[in-house]
Amino acid sequence: MNVLDAIKGRRTIRKFKADPIPQEVLDEIFEAAMWAPSHGNAQPWEFIVVGPSARARLLSMVQAKVDEMLAQPGVPEPKRQGLLSLRADFGGAPYMVAVLSRAPTEPMEAVENPESASAAAQNMCLAAWARGVGSVWLSVGAAPPSRGILQVPEGAQVIALLAFGYPDVIPPPPPRDNFKARIRKVD
Repeated sequence: MNVLDAIKGRRTIRKFKADPIPQEVLDEIFEAAMWAPSHGNAQPWEFIVVGPSARARLLSMVQAKVDEMLAQPGVPEPKRQGLLSLRADFGGAPYMVAVLSRAPTEPMEAVENPESASAAAQNMCLAAWARGVGSVWLSVGAAPPSRGILQVPEGAQVIALLAFGYPDVIPPPPPRDNFKARIRKVD
């Protein structure tokens, strides 16, 4: 799969098969993260593999948040179904990892480190997709209670909580704006 096919073909997966992901595929996903661009090749990211106990505590937190969201009027049905799937054990994803941005040691790193760690997370999602593994990028890892559950080092930032697994359901491509509407030129 070429890179443009991976970028355009990748979907956010919210329902996974229970099949385990082979270690060599997981290794490729982590290695892809290491090739993300970073300022001065700083590679300011870390990964936390989420084990069963931490997963259960995160899930409890997610379930409460999803219940709160679903109680709001007017939740569109596709979003509702996605939330219900995530509420049911992160869609059944067999593997979860938190992507962290290292604590900044100088002011510019407060901007650069999260940017670089985000690129690493995206590389992971694209590498997974190229191997037939789906992912969903969850923001729950950034919630303050998650820091304790994930044992996030002081000053580090949770960029993403990524759930990986073989897709059970692959949604159709969502509509995208024409890129030309997002470009402006300055002189």
